[in-house]
Amino acid sequence: MAVTLTQFTDPFCTWCWGAEPVLRRIQETYGDHVELAFVMGGLVDDFESFADPANGITEPADVAPHWEEATQRHGMPVDASVWYENPPQSSYPACIAYEAAEFQGTAIAHRYLRRLRQAFAAEQRNIGDREVLVELADDVGLDLEQFRAALFGDRARAAFEEDRRYMHEVGARTFPTYRVTTGDDEVQLRGSQPFERLSEVLESAAPGLDRQSPRSLRSFVEEYGPVATREVAEVYQLDDEDARRKLTDLTAAGHLEERARGTGSFWAVTAND
Repeated sequence: MAVTLTQFTDPFCTWCWGAEPVLRRIQETYGDHVELAFVMGGLVDDFESFADPANGITEPADVAPHWEEATQRHGMPVDASVWYENPPQSSYPACIAYEAAEFQGTAIAHRYLRRLRQAFAAEQRNIGDREVLVELADDVGLDLEQFRAALFGDRARAAFEEDRRYMHEVGARTFPTYRVTTGDDEVQLRGSQPFERLSEVLESAAPGLDRQSPRSLRSFVEEYGPVATREVAEVYQLDDEDARRKLTDLTAAGHLEERARGTGSFWAVTAND
């Protein structure tokens, strides 16, 4: 039975960035038997009118301490200086850009969303800037003429508004929120979730859902790279120190390269490996 795991999300959300290791483990554990989907929620329309009193956020610079605290819990690299030096004013352009990418296929749109998250969270890229959004589209191989037409036209904005209507309709008010769907059956989970909870709901919704072992570490990095140390730790059930040790060994052997970013590192296959 087909099962879909939908994440209601926003490229600004640090907890959605922190969920990347769990999503990687879902992909490696269930493969094509679980379909991943993303719905853009639009976290910040405009910082001129946005406020999050619960987290003490009334202007962009207030987000930096929130990110720094969050990374201590979720373990994904962040560089919070973007909020002081080059903050975006709205998450809507990035949400609309994801919709523009999706017109070229789900798989490449997912790669683009990952690129958006990483560029913003760990590389100080202002993903409220449309030209930055185009540069990131080029990074993942999107057709730029088609992408620009969708981004600067009406289709992607309309798709984003449809996502927001759907999010409101199902009562998803927290980022991330997850929705597991099989046929007419749906289960919704609010907030960040560990792999164990998501797998419990997935396997209950689709009895007989088979688990598989993850591919080799080098193959994993080749498939998804650049990957963060925390992602490797989650997928291979290691602590961060052991994960880093295995990645360092592959780097010393010439298979990988390390890229330090913000509070952590990413790993990618070397160009000539």
